[in-house]
Amino acid sequence: MKGSDLKVTPEAFKKLLVIGEKQGTISLKDLSNEMGLSTDDTLVFLREIFPGGIGAEVYNRENECMVDIDANAIQYMLPLSPSEWMALHQLLNGQKNPVLNSLKKKITDNGPVKAVMELLNQLQQWDDQLSEEHKSLVTQLDEAVAQKAMISLTTTSGKSYQMFPAKIIHLEGKLSIIAEDANDHCLIVLSINDVKDMSMTEAMSAPQLACFEVDDFVAAIRSMNEKETRLILKIHDPQSVNLFPDHHFLGKPCMITNPNGDLIWAAYVEPCCDLFEWLLGLGTNVEVLDPGKFKDEFLMYCEEKIRKVA
Repeated sequence: MKGSDLKVTPEAFKKLLVIGEKQGTISLKDLSNEMGLSTDDTLVFLREIFPGGIGAEVYNRENECMVDIDANAIQYMLPLSPSEWMALHQLLNGQKNPVLNSLKKKITDNGPVKAVMELLNQLQQWDDQLSEEHKSLVTQLDEAVAQKAMISLTTTSGKSYQMFPAKIIHLEGKLSIIAEDANDHCLIVLSINDVKDMSMTEAMSAPQLACFEVDDFVAAIRSMNEKETRLILKIHDPQSVNLFPDHHFLGKPCMITNPNGDLIWAAYVEPCCDLFEWLLGLGTNVEVLDPGKFKDEFLMYCEEKIRKVA
């Protein structure tokens, strides 16, 4: 079929669908009847759809013209970029049309989206900005938060603090410590990368600030810098995935289950690389419903990771 600007009528689509659903042997007469064409026009149509005879073999058997059809010969690979494949996957999610559901399953389960997600998971550690020393530090700080213990901490700039760590979270694009100063009991924010060393110390007092005050402090920082957004996800098979990303502050989290067994997950979050990595770890079990800007940022992040192996 020649010409990229060819106007295709509904009747032509029906004829193509008849061929696309065939597999095996059929008489030319029966095929012509189904397509609504004469036998001569059907042969012309077959030659155009299957150039070189690959996919449709015409032969005589017992004085009757037969056609062996392999519809797989007219399957095509779309030349899409990784972000375009993932955008197509997002577009197809939620569609009720049986044909679109079949297309979504092929793209997700057996197609490029799965390959892209597997490749991204292999690249997951490439952008990790924490050294092994800092990873060990985070583990110690998590223990201090759980025990409500006091620590002594020195920064790379030479400043010293005594504090009660309250949260280890991603804030303004950096993994940070939110802590209560042991002397004046005000809240402090320090980047993990700015910490030189720390040690547990015997507490002469106890933390005074409540959890909700720490949460309000984090929310206020995000609000001032316009970093926070309400993320809404649909999560398939929620029992098999981690619904709570480590070291992320989830503002006003909410989870409900729809009649299909999918989990609708919502929370105020700060978009950052680590949050995108968490979504990548969920693979095709997650669908970003809202906001659109977050979807675009996530797709751009995925494509940028793919480019690193190009």
